[in-house]
Amino acid sequence: MGVDLATSGIESKLTVNIVGGAGRMGKLLAKSMRNRVGALRIISRSPERGKEAAKELDVEWAPIEEAHKADVVIVSVPMDETVDACRNMAGRMSQGSLLVDLTSVKTGIVDAVSASTPANIEYLSLHPLFGPNVENVAGRRIIAIKARPGPKTEDFIDLLESCGCIVKVSTVEEHDEAMASIQVLHHFALLSLSKAIGRVVAGRNLSEYLTESFERTLINIESIERNLETIYKIQRMNPHGETVRRIFIDEANKLNSLDFNINNLNICLRNLIKALKPKS
Repeated sequence: MGVDLATSGIESKLTVNIVGGAGRMGKLLAKSMRNRVGALRIISRSPERGKEAAKELDVEWAPIEEAHKADVVIVSVPMDETVDACRNMAGRMSQGSLLVDLTSVKTGIVDAVSASTPANIEYLSLHPLFGPNVENVAGRRIIAIKARPGPKTEDFIDLLESCGCIVKVSTVEEHDEAMASIQVLHHFALLSLSKAIGRVVAGRNLSEYLTESFERTLINIESIERNLETIYKIQRMNPHGETVRRIFIDEANKLNSLDFNINNLNICLRNLIKALKPKS
């Protein structure tokens, strides 16, 4: 359970800078936190974009040279730029302040940031399990890796929970193993489906034949298209990605023969639904 900021007076005193705050995820977090912190500033490499985003969100703006001047510095940049951005930022941050990154893969990032940033600042690695297209973060899940925890880490997690987020604390290995199954395989299946249908349809307009089921799938494909660069990086950077993709291809080949026991397949589907469907 999150704390009530209106009565606690603790998290509301935090000052927060969002590096990359003019991007879609940065703006979403800023919108969610702006009324719950002492001050929130948008930081962007482009002053024009930063000022425009700050005006849109009714928050402050600051130049990149001042990005380190906050209790909490959130780095919301492309995943392959995260380590360098965190390293450059952390050396100027105050003792006891908190560095936060937003990345969908933890191996190779959390260890690199931990090793190359000062031990006197806290470090928290987050993975929002939602895209920047949602209206708000209430009810949305976030995975948290407490890489270098301390008081600011706990305050910030309380802040996220007060915004309505459901925070799950995990480890680097546990996170990447889980995401290989939930994220890498799901995206790979949708990409494979899209490529296959593209070949079969060959430019024909079949919109009048769409089932309601495929309309729901198409919404996911549209999301893939909007975030394709990030999704490609997840496929490439997750250390378990190649293994789970090989398993997917192996299972697809087995299904292609149509020589399987339908009862066994039904049991597999039921067990999967039972294991993954959120408890009501």
